[in-house]
Amino acid sequence: MSLFKNVDGTRIPLSPQEEADFLAKEADWAAGADVRAAEEVREDRNALLVASDWTQIADAPVDQGAWAVYRQELREITSQEGFPNNILWPTQEVLP
Repeated sequence: MSLFKNVDGTRIPLSPQEEADFLAKEADWAAGADVRAAEEVREDRNALLVASDWTQIADAPVDQGAWAVYRQELREITSQEGFPNNILWPTQEVLP
């Protein structure tokens, strides 16, 4: 596979060293895909936990038990078999 660079509008093949460096960087980026996906899922999960913190206040007018289950399911997302690329998010739509 030949890789090229653009120098002043001219398409020039990469040197063997440039090509090796590029492919190594590309492999490093691909290898980190799961790490980046896990970070994103954790950020989303943490935002949902913060947004539902109020449901655990003693006088919150909600079914605290149902919300506690939902929040625990959020915490357990990282334990799902498909984490981080294939996860099933818990839903809160039925919670008052």
